[in-house]
Amino acid sequence: MVGGGSAGAVLASRLSARPATRVLLLEAGADTPPGREPAEVRDNYYTAFYEPRFFWPDLRVHFATANARRYEQARILGGGSSVNAMIALRGLPGDFDEWIAAGAAGWSWDAVLPYFRKLEHDLDFANEWHGSDGPIPVRRHRRDQWPGFSQAVARYLERKGWAFVADMNGPVANGYCAVPMANTAEQRVSTAMAYLGEEVRKRPNLTILTDAYVERISIENNRATGVQVDKKVFNARETIISAGALHSPAVLMRSGIGPRAQLEALGIEIKTDLAGVGANLQDHPVVSIACHLKPNARQAESLRAAANAALRYDSGVPGCTGSDMYIAIANKGSWHALGRQLGALVLCLYKPYSRGTVSLASKDPQVEPEVRFNMLSDERDLERMVRAVRLAAQIYASPELAEVTNESFPTSFSERVRNLNALSRTNQLRAAAGAVALDGPAALRRWLLANVVNPGVSLAALLADESALRSWLKQRATGFYHPVGTCSMGSVVDADCRVMGVEGLRVIDASIVPVITRANTNLTTIMLAERMADRIAAAG
Repeated sequence: MVGGGSAGAVLASRLSARPATRVLLLEAGADTPPGREPAEVRDNYYTAFYEPRFFWPDLRVHFATANARRYEQARILGGGSSVNAMIALRGLPGDFDEWIAAGAAGWSWDAVLPYFRKLEHDLDFANEWHGSDGPIPVRRHRRDQWPGFSQAVARYLERKGWAFVADMNGPVANGYCAVPMANTAEQRVSTAMAYLGEEVRKRPNLTILTDAYVERISIENNRATGVQVDKKVFNARETIISAGALHSPAVLMRSGIGPRAQLEALGIEIKTDLAGVGANLQDHPVVSIACHLKPNARQAESLRAAANAALRYDSGVPGCTGSDMYIAIANKGSWHALGRQLGALVLCLYKPYSRGTVSLASKDPQVEPEVRFNMLSDERDLERMVRAVRLAAQIYASPELAEVTNESFPTSFSERVRNLNALSRTNQLRAAAGAVALDGPAALRRWLLANVVNPGVSLAALLADESALRSWLKQRATGFYHPVGTCSMGSVVDADCRVMGVEGLRVIDASIVPVITRANTNLTTIMLAERMADRIAAAG
């Protein structure tokens, strides 16, 4: 197995539960030994996201412009589940209808719900929608625990007629909710923690090799026979690629599986001509409208989570499905003192129609692929983000928000923001000094916010000029780190995740998702690994 991330850790655990099945798990990143995981990984706040050693260092992507930007893809056992924000939302039933229409036969809501239930131990709900004995705990902060900023947004939404949805993983309903999280009150629970604990690692038929970067798949007579790591070849009866939506297609293409013209141009021998490899790339576009929080709105350090509440709603844009928008109500902007003073309405397009590509920049395995999201290239996507910014501005303009916030401003996860939030003693001290200054005189705070914290365009300027707003969105929208679709069921793999035209080879990870779910993608990725482990075991 190639990749020990959100899907790979699940597969390694479930498949090795059968003593007759020997499993070798190869992970390019570092191990997270049970009970000795890095403190940043265990943290209930996603501090790990700001630690560069957990990511592919040279990965750059294009969102909507020609400028290449860093993109955090996990390089650590547990993958995204070891570094993400731990949001535990499921895809909606209608998403899986679209999967079937795209060629993923058998992946209906009725087929996947038992696996959403199997993976979870829901600590709040016990009914036909939820599991009670799975390895992933799911919990929510009670409404009385929400900090002042979340409470104020909730009061505004209630006044405007929005309903409170206690369980966003239950029957589909729009409204504001308590965000479900994949953790306990004490720590994160990644798939590495949940599925690859001490007892699983003691199995004699399971071998885990970390810091093992797979360069290519060995293919003979249209059959995968194993993989190559540096100069060493590991042979296998069946090979499973779980390297994620950006690296799984790259492994296939380096091995001669992909669009003929692209591979021939790089001098790669064609094993199987599959035009869909690297196509259909999707992510959830996101920007934020942030604010400086008054002291009465700030989150207690003990609560940890970045977002306690959220709003799911219909955009109303013609040609778009329902429940296509999501606003995370983030009570803190980062791990440091300044981050605890900054809240945000994180505007996420949950149903994008734009599509991008992953292609090889070189046949050299050490060169990262070229990634182009073509984000907001579909007019429906851009229009919905414009409306989302205007909705956020209306919320901030309300009397409820005036009680708990000072200035608000548009922002996104830029290179500058990334550098200022990297885990370091210098950034900790710099942020502490900034926090003191922002709590000083109002005139100083406004100057610092406009010239240091968020230099550039103001929210008022964007609202006054839709052309400027659209331009800003194209320049500043990023992905939500939910890439999917580049080895899709129906075009690259069949409904059992077998690569078309190559025997003994499967891809099982977020890359096989034909249509992105209207939810954060991690729970869906774990679900598909759980289901495929059962299907592989049933097939012998």
